[in-house]
Amino acid sequence: MKKIIAYLGIAFLVVIGIYLGRAIIQYDNPKETKEEKTEPIEERIYQKLEKKEEKEFLSWIEKEYPSSLEKLEKELENHSYETTMWHKIVGYSYQVLKDFYEKKYDAMDNVTILPLKETNTISIVGDVSLADNWAIMPQYDARGQGVLGILSQDILDIMQQTDWMVANSEFTVSNRGSKMPGKQYTFRASPERLEIYKEMGVDMVTLANNHVYDYGEEAFLDMLEAFQTHQIPYVGAGHNLSEASMPYYLIIGGYKVAFLNATRAEKYILTPGATEESNGVFRCYDPTNMISQIEKTKAESDYVIAIIHYGKEGYHELEEEQVSSSKQYIDAGADMVVGHHAHTLQGIEFYKNKPIIYNLGNFIFNAEVDDTAIFQVQIEEQGISHYYIYPALQKNCYTDLLIEEGKQRVIRDLNSWSIHAFINEEGEILESSN
Repeated sequence: MKKIIAYLGIAFLVVIGIYLGRAIIQYDNPKETKEEKTEPIEERIYQKLEKKEEKEFLSWIEKEYPSSLEKLEKELENHSYETTMWHKIVGYSYQVLKDFYEKKYDAMDNVTILPLKETNTISIVGDVSLADNWAIMPQYDARGQGVLGILSQDILDIMQQTDWMVANSEFTVSNRGSKMPGKQYTFRASPERLEIYKEMGVDMVTLANNHVYDYGEEAFLDMLEAFQTHQIPYVGAGHNLSEASMPYYLIIGGYKVAFLNATRAEKYILTPGATEESNGVFRCYDPTNMISQIEKTKAESDYVIAIIHYGKEGYHELEEEQVSSSKQYIDAGADMVVGHHAHTLQGIEFYKNKPIIYNLGNFIFNAEVDDTAIFQVQIEEQGISHYYIYPALQKNCYTDLLIEEGKQRVIRDLNSWSIHAFINEEGEILESSN
């Protein structure tokens, strides 16, 4: 019994000793413990990032996105700091967050910010004509079905459901002007025709092509004003070179995507190129200016989509300049190159893991029978994730989505023309080693 009491006494003394020891340690270091509990999280992150980010930016993040710095702190426990962490934590890329913080978009009229969601799509089509004096609009009027008179419901579903729809607008818009001397084909639409773009679901147009100046300067300037009046953004043309070469920015899926558009379509160059003092389109017969613009734009964007009007009309074969300049654009920072003008489909190439869609052809342009397609980019949390092609057929001033054998026929053709690219039966574009 005495031994038991003795053991209990010893145990009691040991417990007391441990308690007193802890108390003494805490007493000796009260300031350190208090600081660990009260130091602002932005200060802790600032130190952990080795002062790579401004304290003011971190404080703004904590205010605008509460608890996000705590999430970042947990990430930093197991990983080195990378700016890509911000999208995972906040839902916006580092570039977008910096722009928000600096209030850049407040003073910009060339940006659209879409609500955040998990899966996002950008779709692009080739040549569109809404010209009153050409094939499509007379049929649009005669059929009396609105846009369903020229596009199938399946096509419209894709166009209207995509988050951002881009089309090449291959005509001028005005009730004024005279035909450009020396041009065989000239296309002009009245301004009210632009409402049809809204029926289609088109969000933005490209204007760097060989028909926007068909009725001269007066009509060209009317066209720019008409798109602004109808609140349809455009790229590739302007009152001067600065405006014509200006990117349009889209915040989609939390990423900053920039669109640039230029043309090198004419064998005999008639369409004026914009200069610092004069209006016109953004030309890229010499790719130097386009390369420079891509480099500058990429420096302040997550992704750059270069849309080029080029290619030999009616040929699936590629021009040497198409191939070389497209690769130069990717070398400069473009994340993909998308082409139109050839009035027919051309192949696809992956270069440095990035796609070149050489030509989407006519989308809804004339009465001829032409294969065409909608190109679609999918953006998810990790960024650009998938590429798709939706084969279609333009016939008798009407474009319909191809399915089953018709779809597979176009996919087989595209695969036969493509380099380091393969389209599977579902229409997904994949990089390959061929």
